[in-house]
Amino acid sequence: MAVISPTGLLGTRSPILFTWDGSNRDRLDGMELEVYAWTGDKDARPASPIYTINRTSGFVDSYPTADIAPLLENEFNQRVSKLDTDDLVTMSTDALLWVEIDYSLDWFNTESTPLGAGTDTGTTTRFLIADAYSKFIDGSNKDLGQAILLEDQDKYFYEFDTFNMPIYLGDVGSSYQSDVVKIKLVGSDASNDEIVVSNQTGEDAEDRVLLFPVGIPNLSNYIFTEGLGLSEPRLLDWWDVQILDSSDAIVDSRRFYNQCEPKYAPIQLQYINRYGMWDSMTFFKRSDTDLDISKETYRSAVGSASASGYTWGDQSRGIRSYNSQMSKRLTMNTGLIEESNSENIEQLLMSPYVLMTINRTTTRIQDTYTIAQDFRAVNVLTESLRLQKHINDKTINYTIQVEFATPDNAML
Repeated sequence: MAVISPTGLLGTRSPILFTWDGSNRDRLDGMELEVYAWTGDKDARPASPIYTINRTSGFVDSYPTADIAPLLENEFNQRVSKLDTDDLVTMSTDALLWVEIDYSLDWFNTESTPLGAGTDTGTTTRFLIADAYSKFIDGSNKDLGQAILLEDQDKYFYEFDTFNMPIYLGDVGSSYQSDVVKIKLVGSDASNDEIVVSNQTGEDAEDRVLLFPVGIPNLSNYIFTEGLGLSEPRLLDWWDVQILDSSDAIVDSRRFYNQCEPKYAPIQLQYINRYGMWDSMTFFKRSDTDLDISKETYRSAVGSASASGYTWGDQSRGIRSYNSQMSKRLTMNTGLIEESNSENIEQLLMSPYVLMTINRTTTRIQDTYTIAQDFRAVNVLTESLRLQKHINDKTINYTIQVEFATPDNAML
């Protein structure tokens, strides 16, 4: 009996389906699935599953299928500690997990022992999962790791925006596993350099993704520390980050633009993209902040009784408020962007976790930066948006509304 198991890097925000072939069997009477998910070493499977599923009914055809994605969505812990790193590092733990399923299938059995009687047991292929999703046209069980860069579009950066580009190295032992990665930097002034990253053969889940600093402050610090030949990004119009194969052919590439904004204060959002990785978008133009205040009230006594009778003061509070809560909504504009950035807008609106960069006091000292910033969770309120095209709209600007996920006065 063949189990048709998912392989590669899969997203839990889409179905993760595995099917068993019962075409040469008579009837399935029951199944037990033990679902294992863990971080760290690929070969260090825990002793106990996170879920055990028993089912004895509802089998309607010869190819029963189970979707385990809903069981895995809460297993991730998206960390923010590497959002502003200025070195080449691996992914944070708990953002990628190994998964494997032990199965036991009971087939119809009578005293005459018909075709297919007995029990099938086994284990699926061991694969990676992320807090990601694929699109319907990709088909079921889409391996998200076919693209080496787990980020889709070129980006526009303000001088103090940090970003780390995720580079997928492939599953251990897969046909596109990369043990040596060549990263080439090319500037708009023709300055360039190449970084060779070798021995990336670790079997920890987080080791399968490298984070390369590409924002202006953290890339500048990396260039200075490593003595690279790329010019300072703040002095460039754009810079390319290229992934090369062993013959120095370009496997994948992204371009990053240095965008000056003299009038408005740009706002950077960090969000989990469709690959389950931190992504970034900066809103360069006008932003507006609205306050929402909610409170409860009660009527209190406005005076007091004494031997001379009942009196009240002119400053008595009367109707009093309590449980006051203040929240903020921001309406932001991207500024003029390319039509292809509609994909980033889609992923931002679909993201389960969005952060706003706040309290930024990043400063430049000659060729390097002292990076200091905080992050605060926001919810994207925009639920309907028309994707713009140059042929229709000439210029493209998107307006997005968000609210802070927690009240400003620190109430729960």
